Amino acid sequence: MLLGNADFIRRNVEDVSETIGRVVVRLRDTAFTRNVEQGVRESFARVARLQQENPYGVPYRPHIWGAGWEIQAFGVKQLFLHLGFPALFPSEYLFNAMNFVLGTHPGENTSSFASGVGVRSLTVAYGVNRDEWSYIPGGVASGTALIRPDLPELKTWPYFWQQAEYVMGGGATDFMLLAMAADVLFNKK
Repeated sequence: MLLGNADFIRRNVEDVSETIGRVVVRLRDTAFTRNVEQGVRESFARVARLQQENPYGVPYRPHIWGAGWEIQAFGVKQLFLHLGFPALFPSEYLFNAMNFVLGTHPGENTSSFASGVGVRSLTVAYGVNRDEWSYIPGGVASGTALIRPDLPELKTWPYFWQQAEYVMGGGATDFMLLAMAADVLFNKK
């Protein structure tokens, strides 16, 4: 099935990165791999251009709410492209995504969007306990909202769902996957 869809996969490599990054080596099909590698090269060139748009090293385009969840999902795609094609796709971009979520980026806001993680983490958020002005350890918020005409900011107030809404699904799951990947990639021998 995959081998018959090499052209589709090449054109949509980022959309199928979680699958193709895990199986390409096991398929052992040189023609298929070469075809998909062209899509990986194009994806890498696009990602490298996006990185230059801001000082964060990730595609940061918030609209109403923070872009943290999208940046984490971006990081997961970069992880699988790196795992499947390490010679073509460096790990730098997945680490940029994780660093952004942890607050290690330029600007006034250096809070971690993962509650209870980091030196200065988001601990007042919009969730089931917002009236308590407390937090759920491990919850991951979408992060800084772009409140025009200002720069990205993160206010401490539990009713700003646009920037401090917790999710335990996609956001926390992506964060945990990136954290485990960082551990493996930094500590591999």
